[in-house]
Amino acid sequence: QNKMSSWFRQQSTPEKPGRGAHKIFTREMSAQAVRIALSGKVELSTRATSLLQCRNPKPSHASSNRRSTIAMANADNNMHIFQDQAEVADALASLTMKAAEQAIEERGSFTVALAGGSLIKLLGGLKGKSEIDWDNWHVFWVDERCVPHDDPESNYGGALQALLSDVPIPASQLYAIKESLCQKNEGAAQPCAAEYDARLKGLSSSILPTKDGLPIFDLLLLGFGPDGHICSLFPEHPLLKVTEPWILPISDSPKPPPERITFSMPVVNAAKKKCFTAIGEGKAEMAATIIKSAGDDPKIPASYVKGDVAWLMDAAGASLL
Repeated sequence: QNKMSSWFRQQSTPEKPGRGAHKIFTREMSAQAVRIALSGKVELSTRATSLLQCRNPKPSHASSNRRSTIAMANADNNMHIFQDQAEVADALASLTMKAAEQAIEERGSFTVALAGGSLIKLLGGLKGKSEIDWDNWHVFWVDERCVPHDDPESNYGGALQALLSDVPIPASQLYAIKESLCQKNEGAAQPCAAEYDARLKGLSSSILPTKDGLPIFDLLLLGFGPDGHICSLFPEHPLLKVTEPWILPISDSPKPPPERITFSMPVVNAAKKKCFTAIGEGKAEMAATIIKSAGDDPKIPASYVKGDVAWLMDAAGASLL
């Protein structure tokens, strides 16, 4: 804080004290990011630190450099905070590409399961990456609404529009809900869940390995709702404690449509890596609640997620940490 005060004084002018400093500083970091940095809860990146040391950092045009805005980590979570949604999308692409490269090198295939909602908007960061071995990707969904694929509520349909229709993953390796079972929502959850569960269990171990009776996905890209739900596992819902089968039906979702399928919590936690994203002030309160929770709070389903968990957030989404 002393360094920052000194820096502002150096940048001030007799006519407009502090105004020159304010202009430069706000161009480099959002107000939310400044508050986070000064709170002592994050470690400033090289770029932000150079600002505090009164050096003018060189502008960067490479997304890989832009992603070094602000970063933090603690013993339980690996959290990275960026200036805006574009930088979060870049970081999500890098994280996913790294996981894919490692998995394909190890066993020749990569399994990733997607959420719906706001996460879908970030998938575009993977477009145009010629170095990606799309042929060995296998894409699943951590939950799905029991609706036809072209329904606006379909998570598969949303991902298709955001990314999957523009990349050459073989159609047989996109594991969408069976459309013929969900032409109408009522009564669809049970047969859709049973079919999806059987299909996943029928995959070879080279595609989807198992351990202790659970599938080991390489990466789950997760979102969370304002109530703290993940997948279609909602606060204080009995399904939070259901351990079998892998895919669960839910017929009383508090959000429409009521009938859905979802990964069980043990399946979520068995994955090698989980990644949450939080963009915008609307996500800030619940993101902070999840991260600060003691875990296993039935009122906050996301607090049950364990293991290797990454958080990618913009400054607004992290503003209440």
